[in-house]
Amino acid sequence: MRPSSLVLLLASTLSTSTSALAIEKRYRHAWPQAIRSYYVAAAEQLSHLRATTSTSTLASLTPTSCNIASPTMPSISGLPAVSDGLTLYHVAVGRGTQNYTCDIAHPATTPVAAGASAILYNTTCMASVAPVALQKITAAALNLPTPQENKVLFPAQALSSGHHYFTDTTPTFNLHTAKTNYGIQFTKLLNKVPVPDDMQQLGQDQSKAVPWLKLSSSNAPEGLLSDASPVKEIYRINTAGGSAPKTCDAMPATFEVQYAAEYWFWG
Repeated sequence: MRPSSLVLLLASTLSTSTSALAIEKRYRHAWPQAIRSYYVAAAEQLSHLRATTSTSTLASLTPTSCNIASPTMPSISGLPAVSDGLTLYHVAVGRGTQNYTCDIAHPATTPVAAGASAILYNTTCMASVAPVALQKITAAALNLPTPQENKVLFPAQALSSGHHYFTDTTPTFNLHTAKTNYGIQFTKLLNKVPVPDDMQQLGQDQSKAVPWLKLSSSNAPEGLLSDASPVKEIYRINTAGGSAPKTCDAMPATFEVQYAAEYWFWG
C-alpha cells in the first residue's frame, strides 16, 4: 500500500483498518519523518481502540457515523472562540496550494496572495477517535504529492468531502461530492494569527506555515446562488507550509506554494 493512500485512508477510517500495525512495521523505515510520526500516532490510537472498543462498534464506524459532538478543537490563542450556540458540523484536512503573484519588474516587493486551491478530505471521524493523529496529519500530507483531479488516489479518493478555492476574492468551500453534500460555504476573514512557534510546520521547500484563521459565512458573490448550509464559522488551524518568500526576487509572475491545513466547520 502506498503511503499516500494509507495516510489519507486512515484519516477517515482509522478504526476500521485490519492490518494497520503490520503495515506500519513493514513500511515505517521507508517513510519521511512526518509520515512516520503520523503513522506511529495512528497505530497507537488504533491499538487503544481495539483494546477498549467492541468489534461491532469498530465495524460500524464510517466517516459520517462518528459522534460529532465528541471532538474538541484545540484552543487557539489570539483567535476568538466559537460563537455561542454553534456546534461542530464537519472537520476536513485540505491539501493543495496557496497561490501568489509577483511584480517581476520590482523583485524587492512582497508577493501578493492570490487565493488557494485544495482538495478537502473528511477527517470528522478522526477528530473524534484519534485527535493526536489528526494533529500530525497535515505535516504528513505535505510530504505526499499534490492530489490531482484527473488521477485516482485510491483509496483516498472515496474520502474526499469537497474542494476549497476562491470565487473571485471570496474564500469558498464547496462540500459537494458524488457521495455527500455538506453544502457550499462562501466566507470572509474575521481574524488571523501567526502560527505558534511550537506548532510551526515547514513545507518541503522550507516555506513557513500560513497563519491560522477564523472565517465567517458571507453572502454568495453576485450572480451565484448559495447552497443551503448551516455553517456560520470556519477555523483554519494546524497549517503546514504555504507561505510565500519574503520578496519576489527570482520568483515568476505567478507561483504556487504547497500547503496542508485542518478546517473545522461550525454551524
